[in-house]
Amino acid sequence: KTGPLPRQRVTAAVVVTGGVIVVIGTLLPWMTLLGGLHTYRGVIGLYGRLIALGGGAAVALGLLLALRDYRWLRWAAGVLGGTLLLFSAGLLRNLLSTVSDLRGNPMMLAAPGWGLYVCIGGAALVCASPVMSAWSDVTS
Repeated sequence: KTGPLPRQRVTAAVVVTGGVIVVIGTLLPWMTLLGGLHTYRGVIGLYGRLIALGGGAAVALGLLLALRDYRWLRWAAGVLGGTLLLFSAGLLRNLLSTVSDLRGNPMMLAAPGWGLYVCIGGAALVCASPVMSAWSDVTS
């Protein structure tokens, strides 16, 4: 007879999944030029590398959570996720501003890629992990 997964495993899985999604988002195109002929991925710049490092740290925190369910680890994951979310959202705002400026030049055909959106989704997942963990405490 199997029951529901313990909160510890669910929280750890959410944090690891979110961290992996963040890292994958940094490997995807953040901006394209010339109708997609030139793509610029997140990891080519310092900020993209920092976000990838934060995603890796989230994976490490998730693995630690799988071993030990310390409350401070859950909240550290949430703070890391919130930091990644705010940083990525600021970068998205700047990216959209840059693309808007480049659209004034019809030769550039600039467009935002979807990698930064993926990073934001993964960061939101990591950020929400302590809330989901606290909610599972209430419902169980």
